[in-house]
Amino acid sequence: MSTQPVEPKAMPSANLVQIGNSIEDAIQERLREERERLEREAGFAKREVHHFKKPVEKPFTREQRGSTTLLFGGLTWKHEKLVHGALEGLGYRAEAVPTPNVRAFQTGKEYGNNGQCNPTYFTVGNLVQYLQSLEEQGLTKQEIIDRYVFFTAGACGPCRFGMYEAEYRLALRNSGFDGFRVLLFQQSGGLSQSDAEAGMEMNLDFFLGILNALNCGDVMNEVAYAIRPYETTGGETDRILDETMDYMHEVFRKKRPWKLDEGMAKYLGGFSDTAEYIGKFVKQLKGDEYVPALERLFRRWSDAAMSSTGSKSTACA
Repeated sequence: MSTQPVEPKAMPSANLVQIGNSIEDAIQERLREERERLEREAGFAKREVHHFKKPVEKPFTREQRGSTTLLFGGLTWKHEKLVHGALEGLGYRAEAVPTPNVRAFQTGKEYGNNGQCNPTYFTVGNLVQYLQSLEEQGLTKQEIIDRYVFFTAGACGPCRFGMYEAEYRLALRNSGFDGFRVLLFQQSGGLSQSDAEAGMEMNLDFFLGILNALNCGDVMNEVAYAIRPYETTGGETDRILDETMDYMHEVFRKKRPWKLDEGMAKYLGGFSDTAEYIGKFVKQLKGDEYVPALERLFRRWSDAAMSSTGSKSTACA
């Protein structure tokens, strides 16, 4: 007797109708068509999805730093002047875009999305308007794209502030400046937000420089606002404000980042980066670049306040 297994053969039943592959395919096709028809009637029609992808930009590299100008704006002229000095002190070419006006608002509405908030129209339109003014001065669009970049604060999420980057890019593309570079620094990025070969190094020196400029700008604003209502000679406060802002701009422009001594860095080895970070913070807290300058400005404002109002208490305020 053989022990090999016997494979059973499927025998067609005389009572069942056998459906071939062609008939089965036709049935599936009819089912698919009917399903699509019902989905269309119910409003569930499937659509091809094209997810948004951030456009690829030409990088801003370290080699381009000497020939590329950083554009920024959106602050008071006092803050912008000190930020300009801080950026130049870090080795950048920088320029603040002018204060937005009604024409900038109209430009933003022309090239931006519909239904945006007024700040978006003003700030986005102001950048486009400034680039158009460069073009009117004789630069081509390609020269502007190659020689200028714009940097601003960014954020995540669907709020208006989080959408500013996309609005800048849309308006730039619609106005003919497609490819113009927009650089962001974000709160979530920490104290180092740049690559090794990046043209703009968003590191501790960068953020401390911006922070100091904004703080000093706040102080100058407060002093001017406190004294201006009591001036006896019209425009005297603004004249002294211009004078003191020029002086502080030079203070920021001449300041250089603190660096760990090369010999000490070799001695510390792998701990050198941490030591340099600590040293920069200590320099920030104990350094003497800003305090003597602010004390000098205090004496200048005190003299101006006393001569204008005759009140020493007003000067101290």
